[in-house]
Amino acid sequence: MSIQAANPHINATVTASAGSGKTYMLVTRIVRLLLDGAEPGSILALTFTRKAAAEMQQRLSERLYQLATVNDEKLLELLDALNLSHDYRERARNLYENHQYCDYPVRTLTFHSFCQDLLTRFALEADVPPDFDLLESSELLTLQAREALFSEATLDMQGELAQHLEQLMQLTGGLFNLDKVLNSFLQHRSDWWAYTDTHHNNNETINNNVDYASRRIAQRLELDTDQLDEDLHYAAFFSQSTVEQLKTYAKLLALNPTKTNLQKADRLALSLVSETFDRDSFTEIYDCFIKKDGDARILKDTPTLRKKLGDDSAETLLELHQRIPARILNTLEVLKKIHTYQLNAHWFYCGEKYIEHYQLLKRQQRLLDFTDLEWRSYKLLQSSENALWIQYKLDQRIQHLLIDEFQDTNPTQWQLILPLLEEMAAAESEKNRSVFLVGDEKQSIYSFRRAKPELQQQATDWLTQHLNAQAFPLNKSWRSSQIIIDVVNAVFQQNEFKLKLPAFIEHQTHLQALPGKVEALPLWHMNDLDNKAQGTYCRNPLKQPRAETPGIHQQEAQQIAQHIKQLIKDKTPVVEGRTSRRANYNDIFILVRKRAHVADYERALREAGIAYLGTNKGTFLSCLEIQDMLALLNTLLSPFNNLALAQVLKSPLFSASDEHLQLIAAIKKGNWFERLEHLTNELNDQHPLFRAWHYLNKWRELTGRIPVHDLLDKIFADADVLERYHRSTPEPLQARVASNLTLLLEMALDLDSGRYPSLTHFVFYLRSLQNTQSDAPDEAPMETREPRVKIMTIHASKGLEAPVVYLADTISTSRDKSSLSTLIDWPATDNRPKHFQLMSSVKDRDSISEKLNLQYKDSQQKEDANLLYVAITRARQYLFISGCQPEKGPFTNWYQPVFDALQELTASDLEAPAINHSIIDSSMVYSSIASLSERQQPLSASPEDVQSKEIAFEIDPALTQKISGLSKAQTILAPSYADKLSAQIYHSVKNVEPADEDAQQRGIAIHRLLELLMRDDTLPESVLLQQIANEMQLENNSLLKDWLDIAIKNIRHANLQAVFEPDNSLHIYNECPVQYMHNEQLVSGIIDRLIITQDEVLIVDYKTHKGATPENIKKLSLAYQQQMKLYSSGIEKIWPEKRIKTCLLFTECSELVQMT
Repeated sequence: MSIQAANPHINATVTASAGSGKTYMLVTRIVRLLLDGAEPGSILALTFTRKAAAEMQQRLSERLYQLATVNDEKLLELLDALNLSHDYRERARNLYENHQYCDYPVRTLTFHSFCQDLLTRFALEADVPPDFDLLESSELLTLQAREALFSEATLDMQGELAQHLEQLMQLTGGLFNLDKVLNSFLQHRSDWWAYTDTHHNNNETINNNVDYASRRIAQRLELDTDQLDEDLHYAAFFSQSTVEQLKTYAKLLALNPTKTNLQKADRLALSLVSETFDRDSFTEIYDCFIKKDGDARILKDTPTLRKKLGDDSAETLLELHQRIPARILNTLEVLKKIHTYQLNAHWFYCGEKYIEHYQLLKRQQRLLDFTDLEWRSYKLLQSSENALWIQYKLDQRIQHLLIDEFQDTNPTQWQLILPLLEEMAAAESEKNRSVFLVGDEKQSIYSFRRAKPELQQQATDWLTQHLNAQAFPLNKSWRSSQIIIDVVNAVFQQNEFKLKLPAFIEHQTHLQALPGKVEALPLWHMNDLDNKAQGTYCRNPLKQPRAETPGIHQQEAQQIAQHIKQLIKDKTPVVEGRTSRRANYNDIFILVRKRAHVADYERALREAGIAYLGTNKGTFLSCLEIQDMLALLNTLLSPFNNLALAQVLKSPLFSASDEHLQLIAAIKKGNWFERLEHLTNELNDQHPLFRAWHYLNKWRELTGRIPVHDLLDKIFADADVLERYHRSTPEPLQARVASNLTLLLEMALDLDSGRYPSLTHFVFYLRSLQNTQSDAPDEAPMETREPRVKIMTIHASKGLEAPVVYLADTISTSRDKSSLSTLIDWPATDNRPKHFQLMSSVKDRDSISEKLNLQYKDSQQKEDANLLYVAITRARQYLFISGCQPEKGPFTNWYQPVFDALQELTASDLEAPAINHSIIDSSMVYSSIASLSERQQPLSASPEDVQSKEIAFEIDPALTQKISGLSKAQTILAPSYADKLSAQIYHSVKNVEPADEDAQQRGIAIHRLLELLMRDDTLPESVLLQQIANEMQLENNSLLKDWLDIAIKNIRHANLQAVFEPDNSLHIYNECPVQYMHNEQLVSGIIDRLIITQDEVLIVDYKTHKGATPENIKKLSLAYQQQMKLYSSGIEKIWPEKRIKTCLLFTECSELVQMT
């Protein structure tokens, strides 16, 4: 990694590929600035998410803390890594404390946070309320604006708005599409403001935004605004000469009397009888000459035709057949342009009105949304009367600007940053200032958020020209293994991707010795399913559910689930930092492009017994426990709601049974709440119905007296809500239920910033969220230690990584979504959009609009390639590709290029799968995997390590490829591996088999059980078994109970009281780590139990051999003399004055063997 980009004395733009350490470089730049004496408050770092801003701040604190706390030798190494002299030692030591206590620390903000601070500071100049609130969820306000728009139109049905809405609904094809295009206009309001803003500053004669935009689109479509009447163009088509040509054509066509020709001639003759011609007449003529696909019908020059018509007539007919369709298509093109103009003119008017209502609602409530933050800040810095003064004030405060993830910048954000850069460029010689931008166009996947990756190159060029910035590429990964990087290079150097990602540069990795594997799992096809036709029969739908036919995505999901189970069963090694361990579910991502088939993957994981975190969006209010709480709140507001009351009584809040509800239903008089009051006179105070009556009345009295968050807090305390739901919920769901209930409390507190919201307002707020899909809250993240596979979209995985990644559903059907979509063309070099247009349907689209659409599709194909790049580079060691081939195309295919890359890398003769048939029995693997001893030291795994060390791995006999090169790094001697029990000893000891995977599993389980029992021997067996099952992912292992019995037998054995219940011990340690140097080797191990007394130290190591007996343990113990000797030597260094005693405890026979 070139540290020169972190030099604070130069302006730098960094193109950083995935995993290449861009955040590390940015934080290093900040550290260098602070070490060079920059004021912390003069440094501003911008990014795009709160999570990224928080991570940046955390990494900065960690780096400064490291400089403050490391020893002198390490500090000098760190300074050397920063290209700094040792004179900076004192300043580096004090940097952390100075930063912690400074009045104005380094600011790491999102763009929106920066804009919010800017508008708060200059509220008067920006014409915003000084105490405005930020609107983070806008859909409720959008619905209110829509209602206001239609109410205005309804009040004057003959008014201009009503007419425009009616025309727009007709042109778009209905109310659903009308809502779609209006909401799209509202979402792109900042582009609309920019598009129509400039004409006010350019002395345009048009004052109305709608008229200006309509004139612009007419100019682009080459339409004369005086010629927009379709009837004029129909009349122009049916000119006298054209009518004569059509009549001649019909007569000549009838001379060749085929059935088709006679029908066409009759249709032409009938359509020309009328003296007036309109749309219907043109449609008749169109159908005679143009096919459904838009191409002209073919009339062949055949001998039969010439024989029947004669050469002259045949030539005339053929000439007319060329001339008339051309004129039809020309007229149709003009009509399509008129349709495009009319569609957009009505859209502009209705959209402008929609925005007006939306903005009015926000002004009335003193609200700004994220779009307002960007636009108001842009206007403040670009064109307000005080723009220069505000730029000057900001210029005094911001001396060093750093921007992360620049490829996600949208044009508005670039335009509001540009004045800051221009001010820096104007005063560059006066102050020591700097700019640092980092991003990667290959990772731009957020065009739906208006991100424009071309702005990165534009910013780079601008900084190079005006601030002499230097460009630095980072293409060497600190994340992925060599295998993953090889596949990345092989995929994106294919011809298909060279056109989409022309700037792709071959990647490298710092982790060349890290084991890895990429595999293309077998592809699924519809023919692979067992779709036997089932006979038609009658069924009772109340008793017999409809038989479900599994789809190919279910089959793919089951394949992935079984592959994951095998991966865990094989104890796949995962390198983490400087250690190696076995993979668990937490290490696994399943990435999908979209959520369409996520339910299939979740079902397959559930059926396979694999814990997972899904991607459900907006399901919080649908959860049963939240539905119970909503029913409770509705009952407090409307006690006569019998259904809500019944749900509350049946819920864990009161746990009423069906028999209890039947008691209420048996009373025929009054509503259920009144009946409940009548029943309480006959019930004791512990009865569920009595408790319900008591608390419901108590809470109702508080409803109008205290805020809703205090009311909910009271309910949770009185009813012990969390504990009751904990007891009533299956164990796998307990963490989720508790998190959701806690989130409900947080939502009540967050509503209106806790400003005493009423219960009625809170219930209305929740109902509105339930009715708005995009704003519906997600379920709370579960707080659980249980390892879980994570299913997420590729967009959600941006910025994350995992040792194991499954890329699922890699072949998906491509659909043309351009109809009624908003197309905005805002060139990176311009300060406003060039085009702002609503695309018409494909059949009504003119050629100019279609050309724009094709350009947009090209950009989407580039983003699709970016999406594949992001998906592959999430993997650290293992990547598995799977997919299902659709029955019909066109489709987007990621499986084929990855398969081709693997074929190239492995030089395989396996035929690459043509994506038109199943290769269910085929797969492609490219791997370099070696087993890692858990106590070996692996390679450096991050740019934070000053020196990278390559480690040699032992070859796993189950795999084929070997990692070349021997390690020169310092080796670690694990005492437990110091002696290897020889085959001779095993064969000489009856019933004792060499250690295998099952024996290792047994040993780990018994060791852990002994540790848990010594910590608390009162734990129920079920709790212990469940904990071990979760930790080792052995839910269905029938041996767990046997292993627990062995542990309990040893703990309670009378002859082992000196080990488990010593009388004279001073200290007792379980699983005690020991580490020291021995003959220039680092000895590192774990002592199972260490007992310290006044005079001696007892070292006990558990041995779990299944065949150990009192007769053979002496012989077995010979193999562990060196191990116990190493333990004894280490403990002797700590307590040299004490006598060291070492013992082996064979758990199978509960015998203790003292070692000499």
